[in-house]
Order: sequence, then structure tokens, then C-alpha cells
Amino acid sequence: MAFDGYFCRAAAAEINSYAGARIDKLYQGSPSAFYLSLYKGGDRLTLIISASAQSPIVAVTPEQIPCKDTPSALCMLFRKHLISSHLASAEAVKGERIIKLTFDGSDDMGYPVQKIIYAEMMGKYSNILLCNQDGRILGATHTSDLTEGTRPVMTGIEYTLPPAQNKFDIALLSSTEFIALCNKNIDKRCDSYLLQSFACLSPLTARELTYRATGATDTLLCDTDLLRLDDERQRFVADIETNRFTPVTYGQKEYSFTPLTQYGEYQVKDSFAELLLSFYGEKEREASLQSRAKDILHCVESSLSRERKKLDKQTVELNDCKQKELYRAEGDAITANIYRIKKGDELLQAIDYETNETFLIKLDKRLTPAQNAQTRYKKYAKLKRAEAELTLQMAKATSQIDYLESVLDCIRRATSTADLDEIRRELGETGYLASAGGKRLKLPPSKPLTFTTTHGYTVKVGKNNKQNDYLTFGAQKDDIWFHVKGFHGSHVIMCASGTEPDALDYTEAAMLAAYHSEVRGSQQVPVDYTRARYVKKPAGSAPGYVTYDKYYTAYVDADLPKEQKDV
Repeated sequence: MAFDGYFCRAAAAEINSYAGARIDKLYQGSPSAFYLSLYKGGDRLTLIISASAQSPIVAVTPEQIPCKDTPSALCMLFRKHLISSHLASAEAVKGERIIKLTFDGSDDMGYPVQKIIYAEMMGKYSNILLCNQDGRILGATHTSDLTEGTRPVMTGIEYTLPPAQNKFDIALLSSTEFIALCNKNIDKRCDSYLLQSFACLSPLTARELTYRATGATDTLLCDTDLLRLDDERQRFVADIETNRFTPVTYGQKEYSFTPLTQYGEYQVKDSFAELLLSFYGEKEREASLQSRAKDILHCVESSLSRERKKLDKQTVELNDCKQKELYRAEGDAITANIYRIKKGDELLQAIDYETNETFLIKLDKRLTPAQNAQTRYKKYAKLKRAEAELTLQMAKATSQIDYLESVLDCIRRATSTADLDEIRRELGETGYLASAGGKRLKLPPSKPLTFTTTHGYTVKVGKNNKQNDYLTFGAQKDDIWFHVKGFHGSHVIMCASGTEPDALDYTEAAMLAAYHSEVRGSQQVPVDYTRARYVKKPAGSAPGYVTYDKYYTAYVDADLPKEQKDV
């Protein structure tokens, strides 16, 4: 795990530079993540404490993290004790993967008190605990009970560190002691020995020390120059003791507080906050969006399933309606041969004058010949009416399926909670999602994506169906409208301002239309384009549905143009 004890020390040193910041808001983004809004020197910051095994983050960032304000009981407890307090210090607990955050505040009587957050970054055993100045636990994201044989974590008891691992502190040993310990374990792999013997090291850091000393990560101690290994240990300790930390990443492969020579080229970040957010932030954002999108995804997928089942049933019923012509033909045949039929006859042998073929008609002997003919005509009329109604209903079902699939595409391409909120509101307006009771805050409409082509033309891209309608029918008549052909995607408007763009501008706008669609990443995607004046919206049609004529089709790759700039 990259978030080892020494990384905790690097992260704590960076957070400590924000000492004195006041907490004015606090949110719980997930069961294992808190966001503390800080204010210092006119700047608003966010202290992120995420003890998730998948995305461990303890950092201060200038970004404002959007959170849904539906506080849990634990969140309310944290707010009670931390709101209006000031960050006093941040430090790494020696020998542990724990960051201790101390806050200065006041109690209900106005007397000064301190509150402490312990962020335990220990993989699946990670935890966030709030304690008072006496060290007693006020609350935690994960608690234990008396039946568990592990370290007790319960409200009201004194906070204790995790059980000691009986490992050495790599910084406290002399060269003689270090080499003597190595000689006692000379048959082991070097990185395994370091990991098992010294506190705070992660497998990554142990491999790095081995690589610096031997040029490989799997070297045995018996093949290692122990003097050189000790030299690398001392350089490593010197960097730690003097807080010479460097936030580096190796793509999405690894990150560290010191350059990792075992991986070659690396990227240096401006801060550990930027490092952690770039490494885990995208995963956390996607997980958060998926969580926020669950209700609308369930709504859309359930509605889609229902509409598709209804359409399948209607298709079968429509096929049955094809029997209507047989009933009409039988009625005509009975009428033409009515003089030959007597009440009580069960069969009529008639001739189909269109094909000159003979066929048998089964009669109801309880009915007169005229009543038998009338029965056929009634069935014919009923099936004809059913066919017309089914055709109408199937067209509506097909339209609804197309609309719901377009909403599903918008959900999958949503990049923020604001995008999801707009889609949720759209589904409420179209009757698919019940509106929540009580007073609803009016959400400001989000802005479309805006780009600039190589020759300076502005291109706007809709992010949902309502926004697509707004863009298309708010455009100037001579603006150019783009949409991927035969698939769901965004409406794209290139603001022409009465001029004729270059072919390169057309290509870039078409590529944007292909990229912001359900065929993103494909090659040679057909994209239709026309002047906005030729795009119409049929009365009563679903959001985002349009018709158009006098168009051209371009074939482009569904990727962002290399020179495209988001403005």
C-alpha cells in the first residue's frame, strides 16, 4: 500500500501548513469520508478525510467538493464538535499509518477545548475517530463491540493505538546494528526482510530501498552489499527527518512521497493534495456519481423494460390482426353463396375468385347464413380497429423507448451531480420520476459544454435532452446544427454568425458530435449537419426529439479533436 507511515508524515506536514484555518461547514460524502470546509485568510479550502480502502485521502484542496446535505447521525455529531473550531495541528503518529488532526474550539459554556480526529489509513481496517481532549472516543465510522477480540473502538472509552507489531524503527538503528540484523536474516529476500522488520514501510518503499542498493527489487540479502544498503537507508532517513518529500506519480500505477527509481520516469505534482486527488479523485468522483445516479438509473431501466415488454406484446397482437382479411373474405364468400346455405349447415365449399381456388368455411349451425356472414364482418371490423390503435400505441412506445435510451445515454455521460440533478428534474417533468414532496429549491440551469474551433468558431454541446432543445431552438437560423446519425447523442451548435466556416471547423464540430454520443471512441461515425432553420420539433414530442431536412452527412472518428479547446 502506497499510503504507508512515511506518506502519512508527508501528508501531515502539508496539512500542518494550513494551521489556524476555521471550519465553517462539514459534510459526510460517504460512510467513510468527511469534507471539512475551511476558511483562512480570505481563501476557502476543503479538508478531505477519506478512510476508504479504495481511495485513502487526507489532504487540503482549494476545490469546493459538492455534497448532498442529508447528514447522518455521525455527521451531526462531527458538526456539533467541530464547526467553528480551528485546525491547530496535523501530525503523523510515530510508527503507525495514522494522521492525528487537532482542533481548537470551545464548549457550550465558552471554555476552550480541543477535539482530535484520528485518520487511520490501514487498508480494510481504516477508520476515522473523533475524540475529546481527554482521549475518549466521541464517535467513529467503524465501531467494535465487546464480543470482538480486537482493539475496542466504542463511544466513551479511551482511544488506544492499534496493537504494536514489534518492528524496529529504521531511523533509530546505528549502521552496526542495522548490518547485524541483516546478517541474521541473510537467506531472505531484501525487500521482504525490510518489510517484515521495520515499522511504517510499505511493500513499495521496501522494494525501492532494495532497488536503490542493488539495481533490482527481488535481490536476496546474501547477494546484497549491506554497506550500500545501509547508505541508502541513511539517505532515506535523512530525507524523512528533514521533511524532504516529493509528491510523485507514475500514471495510475503508483504514487509516493519520494521518487521511485524502480519505475523510471515519473511526474512531480505541486502538492500531495493534488497527487491524491488526481490518483483517487477520478475513482471517487465516478463512485459518487454512480451512487447519486442509482435512483434515476433504476427508474429509466425499469421504464425501458416495461416499454419493451409492452411493445413485444403489441407486436404479437398486431400480427394476429393480419387475420382480418381472412374474416372479410369468408364473410364475402358466405354472402355470395347465401342462396346455397341452409340453417344447420356446418361447412361451405366456396371459390376464391381472385385465385380461383376452392376453400372450406366452417359455419355455426346455430346461426342463419346471414348471421354467419355478419359474425365474420364484425371480427374483421374489430381487428381493423385494433390494428389502427395498436399501430398508434406501438409508435408511442417506440418513441418512449427512444427517449428513455437517450436519457440513459445522458446519465452515462454525466460528469457532475448538477448534470444528474437536471436529468432527475427532466424525468420528473416527463412523469417518469415522482417529484419529492415539500418545497423544492429551483436549480439554476447548467451551462452547455463550450469549445472553440481552430479558426475561432464557438461550438456548444448539450448535456441532456432539455439542454439539447434549448441549444437547438435558441440558435440563430444560420448556425450549423450537428447530430450523430442513427444513435443517441448531444445536439451540437456551431455559431456561424452569418459566415461560412472552413472545412476543418466543420470536421471538428462533427467530431464533437460523434464524441458526445453513445458511439464515443468509434471510427468513421456518420454525423448529419444542417442549418438550424431546417431543424423542427413535432408538437407533443419528447424532450430532445427533432426532425430535420436538407442535410449533409460527414464521416468522422468519435474522438475529441486534438486542437479542440474547452472555454
